[in-house]
Amino acid sequence: METLSELNFDTLAEIINVSTRRAAQGLSDAIGKSIQPPVAKIELIQLNDVSISSLQLESKKFGIVTLEFVGKLNAEVMLLFAEENVLHVVQKMMGAEIDIEIVREFENEAMCELGNIMINACLASITDMLKISLESTLPRYTIKSDEEIVEHIKNVQNKEFVLASHIDFSIEGLLMKGKLFFLMNSNK
Repeated sequence: METLSELNFDTLAEIINVSTRRAAQGLSDAIGKSIQPPVAKIELIQLNDVSISSLQLESKKFGIVTLEFVGKLNAEVMLLFAEENVLHVVQKMMGAEIDIEIVREFENEAMCELGNIMINACLASITDMLKISLESTLPRYTIKSDEEIVEHIKNVQNKEFVLASHIDFSIEGLLMKGKLFFLMNSNK
């Protein structure tokens, strides 16, 4: 893969936008619910510039699904939703107005599945467009504070920047704000 300095940021942003739409379609197919095509705002943040403000972390706690990818592109990808929205997402995935306490029992498994669908659909688009192959880890789900997220990102080894995709989409009228963070370096 070319170094980031050789890539046109607009092209990279378009690849992320296309892959984000593909991820939303994958989620829509998986849960059988209509999802408005997401609008993503893409920005590149150097690791030393990472902060709550630069990442636009507007909540104090987030549900996070993380996968790591290796190959021509080495990246850790984090899908974040504000913690207060996570149970609503899971409830929508389960397909009915199920009691929120029952939904809590399935939170970890459902969010891992959601992350797997969205992140892998996103990465499939990227690998198709760049004509590369990647292998991934299994998804991990955690809940972290905004400060823990910043600390984690700053302490990731062998990564130079975060490609942040701020995604707004709605699932049957429920506006969701999600974030996809690609922790990457410019060379393999």
